[in-house]
Amino acid sequence: MRATLDNLPYDVMFYIASNLSLDDIIHLSHTCSQLRTHLGENTLCRKIIEDRHPHSKEARLAQNQTISYHEAVQRIYDRRAAFSNAYPFSARTIGQGSGFVFHQGVLCVLHGSIIRVFDVHSSTRLLEFDVSLPVDLLSESSTKTNSEPRISLLYYNDEIIAVFYEKRRRPNDGRILALSTKANPLNGQRLIREVELESYSKLFVRHTARYLYCGTYSGVGDHGHHEWEIRGFSLDSNYPLPCARPLQLEQFFGTDIGSTVSFEIHDGYFYALSNQTSYDVEELDWTSFYHCIRFPLDQPTSDALEFNDRIYRRQHAEGPIHDSWTDLSIQIDECTNEPRIVESRREWHNGTSRQLRTFYISNIKFLEKSNSEESLENDTAGPLLPQDDPYAHLIDSSNNPHYAPSEPRFAKNFHREFGPGCLTTRSFIFARTKFRTYNLSCSSFLDLVEDDRCCSNPAAAPCLRIRIGSRRVAPKDWAPADKSQLLKDKLLGGTLLPDGDGVTFRHSTIKLWPPPASTCACSKRLHNILNPQSDSSSPHSRSIVGSADDRSLVYMVRPNKSYGASDEDAPGTIVIVNFNREAQGSSLPKDSGAEAAWHEDKMEDAISDNHWRWTPGHFAACQRGNCR
Repeated sequence: MRATLDNLPYDVMFYIASNLSLDDIIHLSHTCSQLRTHLGENTLCRKIIEDRHPHSKEARLAQNQTISYHEAVQRIYDRRAAFSNAYPFSARTIGQGSGFVFHQGVLCVLHGSIIRVFDVHSSTRLLEFDVSLPVDLLSESSTKTNSEPRISLLYYNDEIIAVFYEKRRRPNDGRILALSTKANPLNGQRLIREVELESYSKLFVRHTARYLYCGTYSGVGDHGHHEWEIRGFSLDSNYPLPCARPLQLEQFFGTDIGSTVSFEIHDGYFYALSNQTSYDVEELDWTSFYHCIRFPLDQPTSDALEFNDRIYRRQHAEGPIHDSWTDLSIQIDECTNEPRIVESRREWHNGTSRQLRTFYISNIKFLEKSNSEESLENDTAGPLLPQDDPYAHLIDSSNNPHYAPSEPRFAKNFHREFGPGCLTTRSFIFARTKFRTYNLSCSSFLDLVEDDRCCSNPAAAPCLRIRIGSRRVAPKDWAPADKSQLLKDKLLGGTLLPDGDGVTFRHSTIKLWPPPASTCACSKRLHNILNPQSDSSSPHSRSIVGSADDRSLVYMVRPNKSYGASDEDAPGTIVIVNFNREAQGSSLPKDSGAEAAWHEDKMEDAISDNHWRWTPGHFAACQRGNCR
């Protein structure tokens, strides 16, 4: 009898399956019931999770026995498939707010002086509280004034939200409030710490449950230019910080967070990343590098700084960059738990007239101390210059050139917007692209775009739609229909890729979601959710801000006011699009008011105007035209 997968001994099947990807295992389990039983066995699923996705949220839930390892495998597959195929599990509006922050799957919305806290991944409202109480306590201890305070949200992490507070008529009176979002804060006090600010130019905050770090672009270097200053504060008396001056990031260039610089906290370290090499444009320059700095959270001193300004980025000869499209971030690899540089660049490759957007992934590396000292000695010996460049001999002491030989880019380290096998070439101009992000865990990019071709209603604003392109590893015998495109990808690597790379990616057709409103009833309802109506006299005048993680997209649509009016505190409608299957019956604090909100949400009508949820058989119902 010929051996087939479904009649192999389980030990052999276990060995084979443990060397397959998670997607392949799910696809195999759909072929027959016997394979579904074998491949759904908890021991095998545990090995797959521990080998492939050990640092994912699903892995932590399985390790804590909240879900089984089989459920963890299915959940990872579901949310990656939903994201890469542009077919979310749910979409909803949650009302209005003047601002929001979104991190760790938790959304904090500010409306007036009320902060509402939502668990986005399970579509539940955890609690709400009035921030004016700790603010009033501060006001009583400060100089009396009748000026109205300005409140804005800065950052959320580890059940703490950082809030910026300032009296409008009192300049230089800004401060940061670290507030607990727990249902029952310690001693009933939400205010954990107050931080007075001397300056808040380009203010940002990153924090954990123990430490809070804020940064401002207020330091001045010996060269006369401004530099970033980082200040650290303890949020837990058991973890004090040494009293020290603000940490000034010298020779760290870039001013725009999310475009030229990025700051993150991960695994006990504070990371600062820049894609700039100097303040001024060098007339003679060849290579661009990333600059990265990190230091331990419990030791914010110059002696503890680790610095690498030679992380290869690109050669200037690759062509000009359209700076408006540049996005820079630090993302965490859920397979290795290592921070990665993720940068999106729109470039005129090799000086051609066509712009191409590409997403680049790079590793963050720091030299050992001995190697760092050796590198410093090499720097003092003189700059490294190309030997065959006719301009190299023109370098003198007035120049500060940067050069390194070209490094090959492996296929896994760059993702073209239009790659091999991608049949869609329609793009959107910058003014129509309202939000952009890249999902490292799904190898997918997401754009929130205004599509003026979707619905033919000249009285309404262009439809907001999600645009997603993804890629996956291709089979060994696969080749794109246009093989010339594969050669272009190899040339994009700077040099031809070594044969040892051996990885080819297949790009999916770029998808737009939701379908046009005329497609079916639920498509029309989705358009109403994603395009909330405003009271503005002109529906075309609106501003959009967004945030996303690997599971959800959150954005706020706010009408623009007339000239001279401030949009800063104008309320906007907040929309959540969830690519994560909603967790039914997740645990909530019993005495926080959240349980009532949970039941209220779950008792919503299935065809609520502000909440759409995918159900089994939904796609077929849409095709038949009997969806709701």
